[in-house]
Amino acid sequence: MSSAIRMGWAHRDITPNGPVAIRGQFNLRIATRIEDPLTLTALALEAGDDHVILVSIDSCTADQQVIDDSRAALAQRLPDVEAAKLIVCGTHTHTAPFASAEVGLQREEDYLAALRERYPDYVTTAEYSAQVTEALVDAVCDAWNARTEGHIGFGYAHAVVGENRRVRYFDNRAQMYGSTSTADFSHIEGHVDHSVNLLCTYDSAQHLTGVLMNIACPAQASESGQDYVSADFWHDVREELGRRHGAGLFVLPQCSAAGDQSPHRLIATRAEDRMLRLKYGGRVDRPLNTTLRRDIAQRLADAFDGAEPVLRRDLRDQAVLKHEYRRLSLPHWDVTDTEYAALQEEMGELGKRLEELAGADPLSDEVTATRCKMAWCRRAADRYERPLPGVPIETHIVRLGDIAFVTAPFEYYLDFGDRIKGRSPALQTFIVQLTGNSPYLATERAAAGLSYGAVPASCLVSPAGGQVLVDEAIATLSAMFAE
Repeated sequence: MSSAIRMGWAHRDITPNGPVAIRGQFNLRIATRIEDPLTLTALALEAGDDHVILVSIDSCTADQQVIDDSRAALAQRLPDVEAAKLIVCGTHTHTAPFASAEVGLQREEDYLAALRERYPDYVTTAEYSAQVTEALVDAVCDAWNARTEGHIGFGYAHAVVGENRRVRYFDNRAQMYGSTSTADFSHIEGHVDHSVNLLCTYDSAQHLTGVLMNIACPAQASESGQDYVSADFWHDVREELGRRHGAGLFVLPQCSAAGDQSPHRLIATRAEDRMLRLKYGGRVDRPLNTTLRRDIAQRLADAFDGAEPVLRRDLRDQAVLKHEYRRLSLPHWDVTDTEYAALQEEMGELGKRLEELAGADPLSDEVTATRCKMAWCRRAADRYERPLPGVPIETHIVRLGDIAFVTAPFEYYLDFGDRIKGRSPALQTFIVQLTGNSPYLATERAAAGLSYGAVPASCLVSPAGGQVLVDEAIATLSAMFAE
């Protein structure tokens, strides 16, 4: 039965206060400056006897350690809120710090002495994790305590942001960010999803207070930046929407299923670069990609401005709210004999290279990237030697009136999101990936082409596991909407 909706917003700055290791890429990258601030945003929703709290963090992913620590703290500070009702996602910026026990696939303690010597005010992952956890708990408490009755509106728009980043060749080989200019280029592996799913909130006087914006693209316009912290294009989106609708507007970004997507075009790249230079009167400015970020912000703000006056015609002050929390065991991607032999060979070569680098700068790109690749291979080899019976994960399925949310703690390939959306009984279905620190979950066709992002070292769960999550989500949504 529909009930009055109560909602509350809050946000916090989570920009580090010193040099930090930033997540993404294989080499160790230390950010020593702030390009733009990192934030987290919380939206508390309550209707009838159920509730849910959605949080988005400017981070590579939502680290499970932060989620677990936040739930434990909230049990003390907000005893009326169920711990499992907290859903946290990352935007997948590659220029934000780690907030878990390791620096990539490497132990921080292996580098800490050198880091402290070179950067005396270096912020450890433990220190940053504590900062993010404290900010998250404070924001959730503020959002929960700010709940008031109001209205929601939901809508659907389009904006070109995500592009498939896997290139296939005539021999069926795949490569992430592969060349499209070679004679053996066949096609881009998968399609794209330019939909913009919107959930807007309004106060009792129907004034716009915030927007949840869900798109199938990670925040990776600036992904190869080496020495700065940035929220990537979501900073530009917030700035643009703030200019148009007031600085007090809350913006909560979500990345839909987009494990094989990025904001970088692989075809007609020179044509796009030329247009961006002409449009914004400057250079492309790599690796920050300022013009691309600005253009994405324009596209998303235009999509919002086109949809918001329309969805405002159907505002709801009541809705059915149902939240289901599921613990699933997904099938492990078993490493084959052939794959194990290839891993052993690669680790042998990497070991030799590390011996050659014994006297090199321990923080250099080559040393840290080689160590990371060794750990990447070792992680997969360990699973051959000690196969996993299953991979435990958590997923959340939420009904809010006519719309739904389904979460995945992976870089979840777009095909899986499409399967959920295509079969969902909801009018609109928001897929939310990166709700935990699990790695890629690739599709069957991606696994056939292999390459980074679709090999055992990249993926803990087999492609069949992606379908298990699809089927569980559809079964739960079907029961929710049957009433």
